[in-house]
Amino acid sequence: MCTNLLVIGASARAFAASAARLGVQVNGIDLFGDQDLREACGRVVQIHADDYPDGFPAIAATFPESPVVYTGGLENHLKVLDRLSSARRLLGNVSKVVERVRDPVFVHDVAHENGCSYPRTFSSSVGLPKDGTYLKKPTLSVGGTGIEPWKGSRKKPSVSGELWQEFVTGIPMSISFCVNPEGIEVLSVCRQLIGRGWCRAKEFSFCGAVELLNIGLQQDMFARLLQFVNSLVERAGLTGLVGVDFIMPRKTAGNPLRKPIILEVNPRPTATMELAERRTGRSYAGLHLSSQGFSLPTESVVSTSEQDVCWGKAIVFANKPLCVSSAFSRHLTRCASFMEEQSFGWPMVADWPRCGTVIRAGHPIVTIFSSASTPRHVVRRLREHVDKIVQGL
Repeated sequence: MCTNLLVIGASARAFAASAARLGVQVNGIDLFGDQDLREACGRVVQIHADDYPDGFPAIAATFPESPVVYTGGLENHLKVLDRLSSARRLLGNVSKVVERVRDPVFVHDVAHENGCSYPRTFSSSVGLPKDGTYLKKPTLSVGGTGIEPWKGSRKKPSVSGELWQEFVTGIPMSISFCVNPEGIEVLSVCRQLIGRGWCRAKEFSFCGAVELLNIGLQQDMFARLLQFVNSLVERAGLTGLVGVDFIMPRKTAGNPLRKPIILEVNPRPTATMELAERRTGRSYAGLHLSSQGFSLPTESVVSTSEQDVCWGKAIVFANKPLCVSSAFSRHLTRCASFMEEQSFGWPMVADWPRCGTVIRAGHPIVTIFSSASTPRHVVRRLREHVDKIVQGL
């Protein structure tokens, strides 16, 4: 039985809260140290940006012995994963599996062999057009950070390296699933919110998602994704919670047979999975822990009768430096109260910054949620909620 857990990553809040609802004793380490993370955990350490991610193993050593789950960002740091797994049990995909599914060549091959596409990708810009038809991406990018159209700019290169990838148009989406000893269970398909101006997000930044009810994909499109997922799991040995980002091409007269365009594989719990938890009541932390062979201290399902309700989330970014004041915290409390009628008992404001926190321009301030009968109405409500939040800045 899993009764004690350490959750680490750029943001640990969502997984830690999901695990805490099961009765698991949770500790956390992340970049933000937000108030609701502290409420879910027995102890939280906020890692300094200068120490991220190499400082994780040393900080983890100060916590009681327990398994560890990593969230977003750490899939890019294989040496950190190795150091963590040498000291305690790592619940999720180990570094050799992560390295494989983060390899563009491997993902390209699996995609093309299973009825999907993959953007043309190069390790050098030599010979590529400089008109924005390619994107320059840091190889360790998370959430779209550092991605920009390639127009020949000779800025200082990323210390982690870069790649150049064809810019494909369409609808940004993700599919999430859990790999357990019994097989593969698809959890949800989401439409991603990328670079939305009303979230004050940069052009390619992930700023939220809306879950699509009843998968929301054409049967042929979904079948191709499943074929890709099954092959990916078999060839790479994936386990636990996994997400795949892809582009759904728009329907055109010249493109009657659309193929999903795979962008990347995220071999760990992802930012969209808590939306499925709200809809179904099934703890996604519970699914992950069960896939690793753990029984749980309580049921991994909470009572819910609203599975036909669609959920979405949006991340509000700072467009200038912000010091979180008590007045702004009160403003967030008032905003949360306005959203309660849509909450079905779930928190509608998350990643709640503590008073005195200094948030740099371009960094996230807070996450808000909405629910409605259709994805379109969810987005409309998200925009309304974000507008209210922004009024208090």
